Amino acid sequence: MMDTICKDALSRIALNPVQWNCPLRDYTSFAIGGPAEALATVEEWGELQDLLAFFRENGLQWRVIGRGTNLLVSDSGFAGVIVVLGNGFKDIGCEDDGASVLVRAGGGCGLTRLSGWCIKSGFSGLEFACGIPGTVGGAVVMNAGAWGDELADVLTSVTVMRAAGPQEIQRRDLHFSYRCWQDHVGGLTGEVVTGVAVRLFRDDPGALRRRCSEHLAGRRARQPKGQPNAGSFFKNPPGDSAGRLIEKSGCKGMRVGGAMVSPVHANFLVNTGGATAADVKELMERVRRMVVKDSGILLDPEVHFL
Repeated sequence: MMDTICKDALSRIALNPVQWNCPLRDYTSFAIGGPAEALATVEEWGELQDLLAFFRENGLQWRVIGRGTNLLVSDSGFAGVIVVLGNGFKDIGCEDDGASVLVRAGGGCGLTRLSGWCIKSGFSGLEFACGIPGTVGGAVVMNAGAWGDELADVLTSVTVMRAAGPQEIQRRDLHFSYRCWQDHVGGLTGEVVTGVAVRLFRDDPGALRRRCSEHLAGRRARQPKGQPNAGSFFKNPPGDSAGRLIEKSGCKGMRVGGAMVSPVHANFLVNTGGATAADVKELMERVRRMVVKDSGILLDPEVHFL
């Protein structure tokens, strides 16, 4: 818990008013989660660097979140500061070098917005991201992907902010695996993804729009509607589908409290109303136990926990 001195200092550094005891259910697609001690929406690079230095100097717990579309927050909330990237981290621009284009986007930019901008501009390579919720920064951490493609395929660099300042890391020095930025998991702490650069190629905007429409139609047909969720809950095991394994084990429609395995897509755990994080976690463990009993495969959650 922060003392009064820390709270006053945080309020002076943050350009926007700090939200104290802020319910995180309002910041996640699951609509679940207790309060954060504080939430700060950051608008400027210098402000973000100052905050990170402040957190380090005072030993404060903190976490950056995008749109909370792949996040389950505990019922007790978060005893620290949640950082959200504001409008100063949402710009999109490009550099044309003839055969291809280098598109740059801020870490707080919506991934769907970036994909739509590229399609409208006739830049091919991010069609797979149509309809994927969340921010560009979150997409880097998750190595977001769909339809056999992923963000790591087009990345040329990632820019991060640390207490010491910003750093642009080239793709050759980045290590990704399925739904994971390995460097981030492996211990690169105290940093925030503030921007990316992706290498794309010119194509007919009409063809790109048709491709995107096909992807969106596929999503609408396969995913549950109207019930809060965090997207695909489990990673697909090598050579198989988590949804198929869960359905084969008879888990569709299984409930714990307000949490349910979606009857539409077995790899979606949904909030039917009033679900708690404890409900979702218990349901997750029941599904894992049934799948490992039937198939011998232990499913690995794709969702992050806070």
